[in-house]
Amino acid sequence: MILDIGIGFCVSLAVAILFNAPVRSLVPIIFLGIGAVLSKNFMLHYGFSLEFATFVASFFIGLVSIYFAHRQKIPILVYAICSSIVLVPTINAYKAMIGLIQISTHQLSNQELITQSLHYGLRTWLVFGAIAIGIVLPTQFLKKYRFKIL
Repeated sequence: MILDIGIGFCVSLAVAILFNAPVRSLVPIIFLGIGAVLSKNFMLHYGFSLEFATFVASFFIGLVSIYFAHRQKIPILVYAICSSIVLVPTINAYKAMIGLIQISTHQLSNQELITQSLHYGLRTWLVFGAIAIGIVLPTQFLKKYRFKIL
């Protein structure tokens, strides 16, 4: 759990600094990144799929980003993008790309390698879709009311 908190802290802070986020938005971005990692790992621990756990974590990011964006008068995407980078499925994408490189170079007839590469590639795209939909849904549902509610 401490490793997860450290990963969420470091990655969120590094991306926020890389994208030149305002200084006053760094603390909420760090908390959003840590919360996203912890909620995703909590759901994975209790048997939910990677795609669903990522969707719920990114939905959490979308909801809380609306609050911080309204409170600090900074665009929602500053919070959402910087804190959702921790949810990107790097291992699945790596395995898919290595498999595709091996297939394209010399092992075209290996059915197991093709199946594994397609599995990892599809899983990567589903997680990317879950991140995108999870961030967009709260902003679209609360577009009419977000300034009245918050």
